[in-house]
Amino acid sequence: PPAPRSVARTTPAAPPAPPAAPPAPAPGIGKINLDKGRVSLQKNQTVSLVKGGRPVLSQVKMGLGWEPAYRGKDIDLDASVIAYGPQRNHIDSCYFGKLSILNGAVKHSGDNLTGEGGGDDEVIVVDLGRLPQEVSGLVFTVNSFSGQKFTEVAKAYCRLIDAATGEELVRFDLTSAEAQTGVMMAKLIRQYSGEWDMTAMGNFVKSRTVRGMVKPSAQAL
Repeated sequence: PPAPRSVARTTPAAPPAPPAAPPAPAPGIGKINLDKGRVSLQKNQTVSLVKGGRPVLSQVKMGLGWEPAYRGKDIDLDASVIAYGPQRNHIDSCYFGKLSILNGAVKHSGDNLTGEGGGDDEVIVVDLGRLPQEVSGLVFTVNSFSGQKFTEVAKAYCRLIDAATGEELVRFDLTSAEAQTGVMMAKLIRQYSGEWDMTAMGNFVKSRTVRGMVKPSAQAL
């Protein structure tokens, strides 16, 4: 019988090699960190307080400032920070009536009654390295005890500063205002890996005092 004809088999072209896989992500990848210097946050953006792969575990200052929207009108706002545990449980609040909490790991500069003049109106110093392990979240708030609304405030901002060098690390400018008497400006959250994340908030609340901010701030953690 005739020999069977050999069938030419064409080898299919090899698929293009996939691009080289990126290196394994470092912890917190996808978040902004402090490697490129000062970070300006938009509302709901988060920055990891990490520089050169190492957490910033030193003293930081949260400076809060504002100006009256109308010249010649004083604005008496009160900056505070509320400390929470891992179950969103309220641990303590630092404000003009209680200038030091958590054995001095959090300190308040005191009350500014007018909002006039450049620079930070009130400053809260936080020693991240000395915070008790039970503290997993800090929410920074501003209230109008006298009942003035945030629509009467201009240029409200908060900024995180390295207390050792005076360098501004993170800034958040409040770009909108509501006719409310309280605002949650920013939160610091301790991560399992040990570093802290800062998230810009800018959420308005009807409350003239820090006491009225405890519950809404817990819900926003």
